[in-house]
Amino acid sequence: MKIWEAILYGLFGGVSELLPISYNGHYALLRSAFNLTPLNEGGGYYIRLAICVGVILAINIAFRAESRTLGREVLRITGIKKRGRRERYDRLRVRSIVIGLFALLPMLLSLIFATLVDHFSGLLLVALLFVLNGLILFFCFRTNEGGKTERSVLLSDLLWLGFGRALWVLPGLSSLGMSLSVGRLRGLKNEYSTRLAYMLTLAFECVAFFYHLIRAFVYGSFTFAILLPMLFGILFATVAGYFAIQYFRYLIQRNKINLFAYYSWEAAAIVLILALINA
Repeated sequence: MKIWEAILYGLFGGVSELLPISYNGHYALLRSAFNLTPLNEGGGYYIRLAICVGVILAINIAFRAESRTLGREVLRITGIKKRGRRERYDRLRVRSIVIGLFALLPMLLSLIFATLVDHFSGLLLVALLFVLNGLILFFCFRTNEGGKTERSVLLSDLLWLGFGRALWVLPGLSSLGMSLSVGRLRGLKNEYSTRLAYMLTLAFECVAFFYHLIRAFVYGSFTFAILLPMLFGILFATVAGYFAIQYFRYLIQRNKINLFAYYSWEAAAIVLILALINA
């Protein structure tokens, strides 16, 4: 794995994982356009692991307070860390975490099918799914914003959201985009839906870290030469991911999510062009 490839993977990984534009779709697009070293062989497994670390760091930096609170409460709920005598039991926060786990379950089950995407090469289907991703974002965000927050969200809302996010395995559909779209249809408030989406992404990426680590040990080929590309991958994924989150916050406040619908359609056009060139 060359350093420039690791940098490119880190940049697109940090951005595509944390914007509603599909990681797997861009992976198929970049591999076809630049003939990059695949992430499912040799040292590529470790670069995929590096992207995962970068995404986790980016979310932790962008949502410092929320991620620390989430981590502490999870440790207390699981009994790993005891609550201090002066620390107040926050029933609302505990409820939010517990029902959030139900949204996380379908996402974790989707990892079973993630390996199928590694061998995916059908650019026409990728283009179709990019178009679908754009259509979902476009029409869902034409509906009125809901008013549900952590105080009023239902377990059924979180289950629908989790199953929507599980579609990330299809190259062209975005986990963040599906999360926000389902949240919009279920009446979630934009600010809460955005915060929830990124916290679910953080939780999912923490589990996915061990998934990619195991795959790297079992199938990958580690050499000390891969350490430098990994560091560059982590660095660029973290920086790109952080600025992607800030940019998304800016757009969600101004209700301009339709920009990502147009972007998805432009990506579909590029994929179609590549498919014709490779035909």
